[in-house]
Amino acid sequence: MYVDSLLDQEGKEVCVVGKLEKVEQDIIFLRVGKKEVLVKHNGLDSYKTNIVRVKGVVENGILQESTVYKLSDDFDLDYFNRFVAVNKNFNEIF
Repeated sequence: MYVDSLLDQEGKEVCVVGKLEKVEQDIIFLRVGKKEVLVKHNGLDSYKTNIVRVKGVVENGILQESTVYKLSDDFDLDYFNRFVAVNKNFNEIF
């Protein structure tokens, strides 16, 4: 399930699409919509583009990366964030 926040997602497998803001040790800071999401990465090779899709399980409020997909820097995050908002209201469809 695509989310824009890790609140109420503890122990669940989720996906986020966001823009890389910074790296501190083993944590990636992603801008996901208007929020910041922390990701514990398994290596920085997958984060060589500005925009990524990360899938993993939320543990202690941090997304534990299982897979990362690089997205094009011209990926329309605003449009995608609208999809995520609709997805929250109608998740049985998606």
